[in-house]
Amino acid sequence: MSSNFDSLQPLASALTIKTLLWAGLGLVVFKYGDGLFWVVKSWASPLRRLPGPKSDSILLGNLLTLFKRQNSSIWEEWTEKYGKNVRYWGFLGSSQLSTTDMRAINFVLSQPTMFPKSERARKLLARILGAGLLSADLDAHKRQVAQNPAFGPPQIRALVPVFCEKANQLRDIWLDTISNDPEGITIDVLQGLSAATLDIIGTTGFGYDFNSLQRGDEDELAQAFSKIFASRDDRTVFKTMIELLAELFGLSTEETRRFDANIKTVNRIGMRIVNDKKRMLRQISKADDDSKSRDILSLLIKSNLAQETSGGNTDQAMTDHEVLGQISTFLAAGHETTATSTTWALYALTLHPTVQDKLRQELINAGLGEEPSMAELEKLPYLDNVVHESLRVYPAVPMVARQAVQDAVIPVSESYNDRYGVVHSSISIQKWDTVRIPILAMNRAKDVWGEDALEFKPERWDNLPPQVKEMPGLWGNIMT
Repeated sequence: MSSNFDSLQPLASALTIKTLLWAGLGLVVFKYGDGLFWVVKSWASPLRRLPGPKSDSILLGNLLTLFKRQNSSIWEEWTEKYGKNVRYWGFLGSSQLSTTDMRAINFVLSQPTMFPKSERARKLLARILGAGLLSADLDAHKRQVAQNPAFGPPQIRALVPVFCEKANQLRDIWLDTISNDPEGITIDVLQGLSAATLDIIGTTGFGYDFNSLQRGDEDELAQAFSKIFASRDDRTVFKTMIELLAELFGLSTEETRRFDANIKTVNRIGMRIVNDKKRMLRQISKADDDSKSRDILSLLIKSNLAQETSGGNTDQAMTDHEVLGQISTFLAAGHETTATSTTWALYALTLHPTVQDKLRQELINAGLGEEPSMAELEKLPYLDNVVHESLRVYPAVPMVARQAVQDAVIPVSESYNDRYGVVHSSISIQKWDTVRIPILAMNRAKDVWGEDALEFKPERWDNLPPQVKEMPGLWGNIMT
């Protein structure tokens, strides 16, 4: 069989999506006999007793609706109509759970071995990010966290001057652009912020100068990584099914070949950066340490080298492959998400001029210079409120998912009625059931934040409702 899937594209284009999907199902069951077993088993899931929307189709359930509205308020609508624990329909009538119950979410997120990311999600992350923190299995993740000394407050504070430098540079570029047209001009804010955050993460993350604010996307590494994520953004049901079928039978398309080529570029340049860092760190003296190796990757490699030279437990040291994975992880976690969140914050300020005026006055009164310290920024309560509120109302990631790898009983904070009126104080799920946590809906839940939950209101952070303190999350009582 040819390994090139492109020859099938004209035929596939002539088929309806529904025909293609049914054909794909037949191929899956034909190739994998246990596929039929999985489908039949999913029909017996105890989740089927939960309230939720009707299935839109026998084949796709509610997935097409979610696909079209993945960044919208569909989760909020379902929660409002059916309650905190909602069953919706997946592929071929499989049941999936969406929950905004805080106790249930805490349970799921605190049991990573029982509720990991799905196998396909982990494979995709590993393909893009290598063996980084976001894609590592549990043992590797623990080792990477334990050996990574670079994310503590002192290390982050030392990087603030770079943040300020790039922020000032972007400000000057925008001011120059505006001054060239006194009648007014439209600026692509996201593009500018993306360039600034790319420069910041390159310099502070692994000591690499993209210089995107000055040169645009001319850098080879920046181009490759941008294309990798651009290829994931332009998703349609048709493209997704073509991709799944190609993946299932080990075939390739033009898109997957471009994707793989960009991955190879990232790995090639990334490994060069890692090797250069190791060579430099072995050569420099201790006196030069602080001035030449403050970026996060250098600190991480220094920790590894210390294990080697001290005769410590080298099993705890990260491999070169895992170190390489951190470069993609830094870019993925610190680039577009930060730029997108900052863009939403600026958008919110344009919609609320009184908030903008109040924030500006606080900054003026603080007398900040060109390069404020972290300590100075931490003394600005209204700025902190604006950041919290922007991340609450406009989360960069609206939903996360986990997949049960064993039968489980999930505790809930409030009892609920199933579709048949029976009261339950927990949720029973079976192996391979999916649990989705709608971050957007959690951040805007009226029973948590009050009737004004949908409003952008930084002042709410001065007097939060008691229930907000129970909100699961890593920072600031928000799920973002």
